[in-house]
Amino acid sequence: MNHHSAKTEGRMCVEKRGDLSLPKKIKRHLQKHAISVLLIGTLLFPLSACSTNSQSKHESDNAQPIFSSVPETELLEPTHTSASELSSESTLMQPETEAVTNPSPDPEPVEDESWKLLLVNADHPLPADYSVTLKELRNGHHVDERIYPELQQMFDDARAAGIYPLINESFRTAERQQEILDKYIAGYEASGMSHEQAVDQALTIVAVPGTSEHQLGLALDIIAEYDADSTATWQWLKENSWRYGFIHRYPAEKEAVTGITYEPWHFRYVGAEAAKEITERGLCLEEYVLGEPH
Repeated sequence: MNHHSAKTEGRMCVEKRGDLSLPKKIKRHLQKHAISVLLIGTLLFPLSACSTNSQSKHESDNAQPIFSSVPETELLEPTHTSASELSSESTLMQPETEAVTNPSPDPEPVEDESWKLLLVNADHPLPADYSVTLKELRNGHHVDERIYPELQQMFDDARAAGIYPLINESFRTAERQQEILDKYIAGYEASGMSHEQAVDQALTIVAVPGTSEHQLGLALDIIAEYDADSTATWQWLKENSWRYGFIHRYPAEKEAVTGITYEPWHFRYVGAEAAKEITERGLCLEEYVLGEPH
């Protein structure tokens, strides 16, 4: 075989072997298709990743942390868990303080009314720490302010009945009481009595300072207005003063008990309840307070 024949044969072999491979057009088509797929994949991968991230974020946003939606105030509300389900941690959800169910109300203070029946006489002197709040009347007299409403009502009702009472003596200081006592002593001495006799006689009418009811602000000497005969006034008061908490303090029939001569003008406030009983039973204050026989 000559050189030309061999060359020709070799080309033919090559062409035959080439027949076993893909045609060039198909090879070029496949190469283009692969490149297109690669480009499309390259472009789609970021979009797919973005979509995946977006979905993950959406799912993450929907997952709320525990208690994040519970208002803080609700954390102080008591739980409704049964006793068997309570744990040591559940007590943290209870209110900080427990409500008191139907607390017992404080008892009403009891008013001390012992002042109404305070006994003051020669054997029972005025307490050293006694004090009184006075109310001034229009005629310059003074009384314990606590008895004023009843006193005013008594005078109003008396006037409505045609009786016109007038206060002649009311509250006295110890100094004023001593002045009156000294005046009586001097008067009896001027009538010819010895000093001792004058003192004894004066003490049946005027008490020693510290032993006079007038220092309480609860005692009054009452006469009739316009210098009229006071008999009708005293009679009305004896019959009606108890209705207002007053009593006729020194009746004639009780001189031996009170130690004071009969004084139709002297009335003392003791309160409505005591005044009613004293009057109905015919007692004097000493008998009522001390339980002495009459």
